[in-house]
Amino acid sequence: MNIRPNGIIKSLKQYEYILKVLFLLFPISLLSLSISAKTINLKESTHDIAIHWQVLDNLQDDANSFTAQLKITNHGSQSLANNNWRIYFNFVREILAYTPNNMLTIEHVNGDLFYIEPKASFKGLHNGESLTINLTAQYWAISKSDAPAGFYLVPSKDRQPIPINNVVIADHLSDKQTKRFNGDNWLVDTAAVRFDRNRALLAVDTAVVAHKPGQQKYSNENSPFVIPSPVEVNKNSNQPLVINQPITIAFNDEFSSEAQYLKNMLNEELGWAVNFTKYCGYTTFSICLIKERISGKRSAQNNNDGYELAVNKLYGINIYAENAGGVYYGIQTLLGLIPVENYSNYALNSKRSEQLLIPVLHIKDYPRFQYRGVHLDIARNFSSLATVKRLIDVLALYKLNKLHLHLSDDEGWRLAIPGLPELTDVGGRRGHTLNEAKHLVPSFGSGPFPDNNSGSGFYTRAEFIELLRYAQRHHITVIPEIDFPGHARAAIKSMEARYARLKSEGLEEQAARFLLSDLQDESVYKSVQGWHDNVVNPCLSSTYLFINKILAELHWMYQEANVEAPVIHLGGDEVPEGVWRKSPACTSLFGTETLSDQQVESLKRQFVYNVHQMVQVYRKQTGGWEELAFIKENGSVIINPTIEPNTMRPYVWNNVWGWGTEDYGYRLANAGFPVVLANATNLYFDLAYQKDPDELGYYWAGFVNTRTVFEFAPFDIFKSAWQDRMGNPLNDNQWEDSTHLQVDKRSNILGIQGQLWSENIKSAEQLEYLALPKLIALAERAWSKQPVWANEVDREKRFLKLNQHWQKFAVRVGSYELPRLDRWNGGYHYRLPLPGAKLVGGKIHANTAFPGLTVRYTVDGSEPSINSKKYQHPLDPVSNQIKLKTFSSNGRSSRTTVLSP
Repeated sequence: MNIRPNGIIKSLKQYEYILKVLFLLFPISLLSLSISAKTINLKESTHDIAIHWQVLDNLQDDANSFTAQLKITNHGSQSLANNNWRIYFNFVREILAYTPNNMLTIEHVNGDLFYIEPKASFKGLHNGESLTINLTAQYWAISKSDAPAGFYLVPSKDRQPIPINNVVIADHLSDKQTKRFNGDNWLVDTAAVRFDRNRALLAVDTAVVAHKPGQQKYSNENSPFVIPSPVEVNKNSNQPLVINQPITIAFNDEFSSEAQYLKNMLNEELGWAVNFTKYCGYTTFSICLIKERISGKRSAQNNNDGYELAVNKLYGINIYAENAGGVYYGIQTLLGLIPVENYSNYALNSKRSEQLLIPVLHIKDYPRFQYRGVHLDIARNFSSLATVKRLIDVLALYKLNKLHLHLSDDEGWRLAIPGLPELTDVGGRRGHTLNEAKHLVPSFGSGPFPDNNSGSGFYTRAEFIELLRYAQRHHITVIPEIDFPGHARAAIKSMEARYARLKSEGLEEQAARFLLSDLQDESVYKSVQGWHDNVVNPCLSSTYLFINKILAELHWMYQEANVEAPVIHLGGDEVPEGVWRKSPACTSLFGTETLSDQQVESLKRQFVYNVHQMVQVYRKQTGGWEELAFIKENGSVIINPTIEPNTMRPYVWNNVWGWGTEDYGYRLANAGFPVVLANATNLYFDLAYQKDPDELGYYWAGFVNTRTVFEFAPFDIFKSAWQDRMGNPLNDNQWEDSTHLQVDKRSNILGIQGQLWSENIKSAEQLEYLALPKLIALAERAWSKQPVWANEVDREKRFLKLNQHWQKFAVRVGSYELPRLDRWNGGYHYRLPLPGAKLVGGKIHANTAFPGLTVRYTVDGSEPSINSKKYQHPLDPVSNQIKLKTFSSNGRSSRTTVLSP
């Protein structure tokens, strides 16, 4: 049964009245030519037109701009004439200049969409001819992820768009192509750079850790028992518990769901026969899930998810916990104690091992933070329900308990809302369009066809409820995010399409009911992502009616799923300068023609206050990026005094070293706000692993690999500051004037969250590539107690202890976690690190970031395969070139390392 909360506002007139009252009472003075696309067969794409992109020089303008060439070649029998045609593409940089500008026009449409169009003086492009366009664009482009994408040709006004699939992105080879500017000291990730980094951080060579067939790769003495590391482990015997019979599971009634999960995992991942029994048999082949109060000191923030795990040769395996969450996490620890060979053998042979060997031990464990999350953006590019379920499965495996789902943005709206079909019909689809009446324009290379690209898709109401329930069964809470007032273009254009439809039907009053934009607004602005119409209007009562509608529908979905949503995330970031200044709906409130900076700032405050109060109606905490908790006053950024700290949860992301925002999280925590740290420098999983032009991902806040996540120190992030985003060394003294976290305010750090923005995620494989193995390091930081190196004051000693800790962690990841992920849930597409390689003392040495992975090589110029020779010891340089790859246990490989001795 759906129980509607009291206080839901149902009419536009009510909102008009309330909006006027809020403005009076609030304690701040009031301060392109195109065609409509139809879905066509993708076989109608063309290779007749070829595109070649090459970055020329990032250094020519001291980080302000770079030059590049875009070459268009006609391989077809038909000429591109001097009129009508256009070539569209997406590009994440602003184009500042281009030549030949006497023959062509390059226009910015909106967001990252551009088109090329001939002028009358263009003489045509005939078979075999090429046209080279020289571009100057803003900032720099050192990665292939920066290149233009999604090219398609519109031959003429009356023709359908045709995708251009013959696109080549040239390699980046010189300093001019791989350096952002002369002050960029971050090293390109060459074979030698990788080798030296691995050797320095690990002091372990691949050859040293190579194991003979049949031998266990690593003992538990050399690496953690499980990841995340438990609080306390007492090993009681060097001889393991041997299980060689069908397993029985006994459990308290309230743990029935967890017992079923354990049974499924033992059966599906290991092939082990499992039976339920009513009473604990206390035998070597029994597992008992027992409700019992856990003794001893525990974290004040552990949310009662602690457990004890006892493995005994006489009494079998017992998991004690006060609640189902603790039992579930104890189960994950148990699954992590099972030798990886058991997983591999069953996956390879579909036949279970003859026995399970479990270490005899006693573990007492609880989480360091109650909030252990991952953020997934499904708005920029869509991820299917099946893909997100696979992510939930691996989050649960590593005891992460929050999935922050970014459901809307400029480029997409991903949740069906009853009564507002345009939100998904228009806002949930992208393709070539004249007026966005049927779908949004292409973004991030999504191409011209709305039903055939990664930019289109949404969850039905039933699918979202199914997702909520699935997550709950894995002890994961889904945090929904609907972004306002900026990053809202998909919603804005959807409601404009709704307005046009209903107005054409003569229903003008109903049409305006949920309108988010002032149609008479002549304000000029441009967001960070290039949009000039992506901010909702705070002066329209229909804006608040729309937001209330979304909040109400979310509330009812969670109720139907029987799942609690403790927080509603409202975004709130990156509102561009220039918004609302010439909106009649806003200027009329102030009696002026154009709003001042102060008046615009007051509108921002008013909007945050209004929406925050609306969330309170649903008895939820308001979540948002840190911008929601700050305001600008007299040129300074201060904490918003109108927000009660315990009613708002800021998610702090913008801490780029050197930008002056590094301490925002601690300023808020010290003021009493419950803070989630989502720091870009260490926790943005969508950033590239290394400075390598072929590496997927952006790098605006630096490069984030598994080690970067591992070295994050939540209670003192300045101890994570080793180098800035340009590779320049940092020192501890730089942060003396920054706000530090007060010891008595540590409880206000709720936890940490890894961020997966999806601009570059166009498949499930790419999602898993960017998420893993970074996610494993996130789990270690979120669950396990503060490591000793994070308490070290001396910088050199801290780095030494950090390396020692990392070495053990990396060994466990390479020898156990990644091989298990090869088999778990059908296998995950985690990133395999490229081998490091270097000529040392006349011999070729190789290593990998995760000892235990296999490196194979060739010396004849061919690409290494699963059948190539395994690197086991330094090699003589017998050829002019050696190629190496890292291989997983199921035969996947990394990209190729090439070394020319």
